[in-house]
Amino acid sequence: MRLRISRRVWGIGIILGLILVFVVGIVVWGLAQSNKPEYQQQISMPSQAGVQQYLVNLWLDPSSPQVGSNQLTVQVTSIIGTPTAIDNIDVKLAGPNGAPSKEFNGTLANDSSHPSQSFLIPVEFDAPGSWTITVEVHSGDLLPTATYTVNVNQP
Repeated sequence: MRLRISRRVWGIGIILGLILVFVVGIVVWGLAQSNKPEYQQQISMPSQAGVQQYLVNLWLDPSSPQVGSNQLTVQVTSIIGTPTAIDNIDVKLAGPNGAPSKEFNGTLANDSSHPSQSFLIPVEFDAPGSWTITVEVHSGDLLPTATYTVNVNQP
């Protein structure tokens, strides 16, 4: 006995398949667009499911750091881009030519103009050149770090 599927059933199946592809495409595109940091490092931290990999995302404002006041925004996410709650973020800056490092504390952003669960850190670069930014992620008793190198220019 041969089972025959009507054209109507085929049509509905094709339409549902296209809708599914469209929805999945929008979700993937949205995740990709929501997390476009200027700098990104991977860290390991324990979670309820064991040791997991996370991303420490860093944005600078202005995007080309300059001597003087700058704003860092730091966010920790899962590998797929889901924001992760963190206790605190601290930043250490090491300047060019062995200048002593400076420490700054982050403040949790509480408005929609910044990425979810992100920390804001106002910093001062006092000389042009290559700077090292070390981000300390405070999560319970843990202190994983991510290190970035940025070139600071004269304004």
